[in-house]
Amino acid sequence: MQILAKIGTPGKYCPSSGRLDYICRQENMMAKRNWFDIAYLREGDPLQQAVYEAIHGSGIMEKLAAYTPVPAGSYPIGVYLPGSDIDIICCFNDRDMFYHELALYIQAFNKHSMTIKTIREMPGVIGRFEYGGFEFEVFGQALNVERQYAFRHMLVEHRLLQERGDGFRREVIALKRKGLSTEEAFASLLGIEGDPYEGLLKAEAGQGP
Repeated sequence: MQILAKIGTPGKYCPSSGRLDYICRQENMMAKRNWFDIAYLREGDPLQQAVYEAIHGSGIMEKLAAYTPVPAGSYPIGVYLPGSDIDIICCFNDRDMFYHELALYIQAFNKHSMTIKTIREMPGVIGRFEYGGFEFEVFGQALNVERQYAFRHMLVEHRLLQERGDGFRREVIALKRKGLSTEEAFASLLGIEGDPYEGLLKAEAGQGP
């Protein structure tokens, strides 16, 4: 499911164009950000504000506070498509306990499901549910969230968007509309060959674009 903000006059968010004219405010807001405080979403464009309301209303940040939950993915950096998931990443020490607590929590929501999946040789727990017109995906690993790929990619992508401007952002979104993942879209525009998920981390280390 998805929420579409109302189409407005120039200067307002327009789903049909896929972007917005909040750019100056967005860039100022994004220059310095505490990624662990979702208040920045409340200051974003209308869909980001709706994401804030959905996260806040679901209570997930409070329920999973012991697991350092933090939003990641396309909404925080403004490269989402209609219907994009709200991604929340977490860190656990005890996988079974995290699985149990997450499963118990999301059973109150529509379309809930739980999966254990190994990603890059590290087991992870994935919980999915629907709330407030959005599909949520909660991902946990026995790895500090700042070291997880999703968080590290988000920081690199955020920096690149700040450096390269809104034209670059529109190109990322255009490639995503063609079916590429966020990381694949960035890698394509940056000329990164091979694994885009590893390639973007070279930019993090100053070895790439």
